[in-house]
Amino acid sequence: MWQRFPPRMRRTLVSALDEAARSGREAADVEDLFTVIAGDRESAGAYLLEQCGVDVELILDRDDASVAENLPPCQRARRLDGSALRILRAASVEATRLRHAHVGTEHVIAALAQAGDLALGKKLNDAGMTPAYTEAAMRRWIADGMPRRRNGWGFAHIRPAALAAIVRPLQRAARIPRIAWNIYGKKSLGHPGFVKNPYPLYRWLREHDPVRKDPLAPAWVLTRYDDVLEMLRDPRFKKDPFAPERLPRLVRKQLNVGSEDTRVEIEAVSMLFLDPPNHTRVRGIFARAFTPASLAELRPRIELIARKRIDCVAGSGKMDIVADLAYSLPVIVIAEMLGFPAEDYPKIKIWSDQLAAALSLNPSGEQQVKANEAWTEIRGYFDQVVYQSKAKPGNALLHRLLEAENEPDGLNREEIFTNCVLLLSAGHETTTNLIGNGVLALLQNIDQWNLLVRQPDLIEAAVEEILRYDSPVQWTSRLTGETIEMNGRVIPPGEIILGCLGAANRDPAKFTDPDRLNIQRTDNKHLAFGSGIDFCLGAALAHMEMQIVLRELTTRFPKMQLAKKRLEWLKGLTFRGVKNLPVIVR
Repeated sequence: MWQRFPPRMRRTLVSALDEAARSGREAADVEDLFTVIAGDRESAGAYLLEQCGVDVELILDRDDASVAENLPPCQRARRLDGSALRILRAASVEATRLRHAHVGTEHVIAALAQAGDLALGKKLNDAGMTPAYTEAAMRRWIADGMPRRRNGWGFAHIRPAALAAIVRPLQRAARIPRIAWNIYGKKSLGHPGFVKNPYPLYRWLREHDPVRKDPLAPAWVLTRYDDVLEMLRDPRFKKDPFAPERLPRLVRKQLNVGSEDTRVEIEAVSMLFLDPPNHTRVRGIFARAFTPASLAELRPRIELIARKRIDCVAGSGKMDIVADLAYSLPVIVIAEMLGFPAEDYPKIKIWSDQLAAALSLNPSGEQQVKANEAWTEIRGYFDQVVYQSKAKPGNALLHRLLEAENEPDGLNREEIFTNCVLLLSAGHETTTNLIGNGVLALLQNIDQWNLLVRQPDLIEAAVEEILRYDSPVQWTSRLTGETIEMNGRVIPPGEIILGCLGAANRDPAKFTDPDRLNIQRTDNKHLAFGSGIDFCLGAALAHMEMQIVLRELTTRFPKMQLAKKRLEWLKGLTFRGVKNLPVIVR
């Protein structure tokens, strides 16, 4: 059952256990679930209650003051009672009936509306929330694009269908001025010019509202260096505070998520979404491939690949830095490290691009569909490569991971697959953008390009400055594991926190003259690759690839110039990079 719960539903379940504990009860019941759902104004379940006109205060009239205190305050309830388990199972059945992949808060409310024999279910029915009206409200939730923030601007429940057909378009139109105000007046991340040049908005946020709840996105945004660094290093900020291992042992058994000594489940094995100790175990095994000695062995091969890619276009007098070099170099390097056949690199590149697009903070529906298709295809491909590797062992990273698969601290097949795909998608995307952004920044600041041509010993410092100046990854995210106060703002547990690496790297409190590219900058402790235990695993590899590219370009094309000034940037918030970068080489 747990595997079908999306993040918000998992948060609801954990919060229900905490709700019961606050009342001194050792078992969470169906009213605890309802209390949490009704209190989460952005949940689908709360939307259904509003649409059906339910007065939540009249429904929740239980007095817990008389309940014996079996648990100390703030300790999580040890189990779910029979009513809660029954409703969760009914919600799963309801989701299956509607052909929904996940079981969400809306399905819990629908299950309650069908449970007229329960006191809570009867109250809902008496309040007008019948199964028919509940299903109609759920369909509206889907038709309205699953709105997550209403704050009084949601659609009132209109039961006559003819009247609804007239009024609902007017209600949608009425939201346009508010949305426009939130984008332009309140300066949301949704501003249409944000992707092209986010730095003016970053500056405004740092100066006026460094810890703020975005007026459109359901997330808190941090833009100052010290705050982002705290988010990266403070264990109160979690990657997954509602992971199954955080549940009490009996609840894990009730929801069939395994015992406490069971390896992390299949759906949560990526390093991106793990907290210690699972993160430490998985990262530690993959880190063996990124030691200084291992990377030193790769350098001649990377230099050869870069040289050949440049040779292909050098005679034409023009070159696209992204298409001809940055697009292919990183994926070839990572694919070779893993041990994938060279003839498969083109399709691996397509898959990894589609997966990387879905890793952004705001992927479109089309991007998510393509990512799901790519995931299925690359999984089948991965199984074929594993079969061939078993038959013909080698020294590639994948071979070494498979050899250790059955060791006590080794990775299982799903952990190997998921994190290999992570290296392919997020890893190559970051380096591609680093190369594109870096060459663009140098050519836009031609004095710095000329300085690098004259003093090639500045290449290492130049890479660090490029990472600070225009980070290829602009954002990283966490969830609050408890109530946290930052700069006078109180952030509740379970909130999404977006740490803006791009804004932190231009914080004048940390960097002198931060909006100027200066490849001679010293003490450049930027956050482009994160910090602490989550410092980017492939940072050293990306550094080396960028250094090799800059050395080749400055040596062979010292008078290189931009071919055009108006460039198109990739959509999305997480990864920042240009789609193409045409240059004149001579």
